[in-house]
Amino acid sequence: MRRHGMKGLNQRSDDGVAASTLAFVTRINIYGFGLRVFWIVTNVILLPNRVEDTVQVGLHGTALGLIAFLGVGLAAFVQPIAGRTSDAWPGTDKRRPFIIAGTCVALPGLLIFGGATHAGVVLAGFVSMQLGANIAQAAFQAFIPDLVPREHRGLASGVKNILAVLGSALGLLGGEAILLLHGSTGWVIAYIGAVLALTTALTLVWVPRIPGETAGSWQTTVLPAMNPRKVWREAVTMLRRHTVFRRAVLAQFLFVLGTYPSERFLVLFLKARFADQVHQIVAIGGVAAIAIAILAAGVAGSMSDRIGRPKVLTVATICGGTGMVLVGLSTTIPLLMVAGSLIAIAYGAFLSVNWAQLNDDLPAHEFAAALGVANISSAGAGAMAGLFGPVLDIVNAVSPRATYPVLFGLAGMVVFLALIPLNRLRNGDA
Repeated sequence: MRRHGMKGLNQRSDDGVAASTLAFVTRINIYGFGLRVFWIVTNVILLPNRVEDTVQVGLHGTALGLIAFLGVGLAAFVQPIAGRTSDAWPGTDKRRPFIIAGTCVALPGLLIFGGATHAGVVLAGFVSMQLGANIAQAAFQAFIPDLVPREHRGLASGVKNILAVLGSALGLLGGEAILLLHGSTGWVIAYIGAVLALTTALTLVWVPRIPGETAGSWQTTVLPAMNPRKVWREAVTMLRRHTVFRRAVLAQFLFVLGTYPSERFLVLFLKARFADQVHQIVAIGGVAAIAIAILAAGVAGSMSDRIGRPKVLTVATICGGTGMVLVGLSTTIPLLMVAGSLIAIAYGAFLSVNWAQLNDDLPAHEFAAALGVANISSAGAGAMAGLFGPVLDIVNAVSPRATYPVLFGLAGMVVFLALIPLNRLRNGDA
C-alpha cells in the first residue's frame, strides 16, 4: 500500500519535493475538510435548532442527548465494518467507492433531517447522516498510511488536522453568517451539503486509485469482512495485542466523552447565560478557539517528538478538564473565553498527538480496520455524551442555577479520568 504513496511523492525533482509533498498530502486530506464543515455546523447550529423546532420546552436537553446517543451510537459500529470491508475489497479501487457511497447516503439524510417536522424524523435523518459519513470516513482515514511514506506521515497528519480545524472555522463562520442574513436553516443545509459534495468530487479527481491487494472474489473476501461477529473478535484481539494502541484508544474515548458537551450543548448554554450574544460568541469565539487549536496542535506535535507523546497528552488532558469545569462556572464573557481557550488548547494538542500515538502502534496491513476500531472511541464517546442531556433537564428542573456547573463539572471529571491510561503509557506499564 505504501508503494503507491512513495511513487507519487518521489517521482518529482529534488528542488520541488517539499512543495510537491505538501500539495499531495493536502489533496488526499481534502475530504476531511468537507466532513468537518458538515459536522461542526450540524452539531453546533442545526441539531439544537431542529430539537427546539420539534420538541417541547423542558425536554430539549434530553431530546438532544437522545438523538445524539442513538444516531452516533448506531452509526459508530458501521465504521470498523466499513473499514475492514474497504481493506478486503479486491477491486481496482478500494477506498474511493466507499467515499462516494457514504456521501450518497449522507446527503439525502441531511435533507430529511433539515425538512423534518417531527423529532422521530429528525432522528431518522441524523442516523442516515451518521451512517453515510462513517462509511466514507472509514475509507478516507486510510489515505495517509496507504499513500504517504512513513517519513512524511507527520506532515500528512498535521495537514489533516489543520484542514479539519479550518473546516470548523469556515463551517461556523459560514453557518452563522447565513443565519444572520437569511434567518433560515434551509440555506445553511444547502451550504454544508454543497461543501461535502464538492470535496467528494475533488477527492475523486485528486486522490489516486488504491487497488485492492486481496486475491479472490468479493464473496470470499468482502462478505467475511462484513461479518459483525468476526469484526468484534478481531477488534478485541487487536486491542489486546497492541498495548499502546489500546491505551491510546481508551484515553481518546474518555477525553472526547468529557469534552463533547462543550460542543453538543453549547447553544443551549449560551442561550441560558448570554441570550443576546449567542451568534457573536459562536462565530467570533469559535473561530478564535479554532485558531488556538491549530497553534496548539503544531506546538504539541513538535514537543511530543522531543519529550514523548504521553507527557504532552497529560498536560492537554489537565487543560481540558480544567476548561470544562470553568465553562460551567462562567458568568462573564472573559471567564468563558479563558475556559474556551483551555479547551481549545487541549483539543488541538490531544487529538493531534494522540493520532500520532495511535499510528505509532498501528497494526500493519490493517490500516482502515484499525482506525475504524480507534474511531469507536470517538464515535462511541459522542454517543455516550448524549447521556449528559437528561442530566441537564433533571438538574434544571430541580435547581436551574446549578444546571451548567453540574453538567460541565461532571464532564470535566470524565476528562480527568483519561489521566489513568495516560499515566500507564507514560510509565510503560504492561
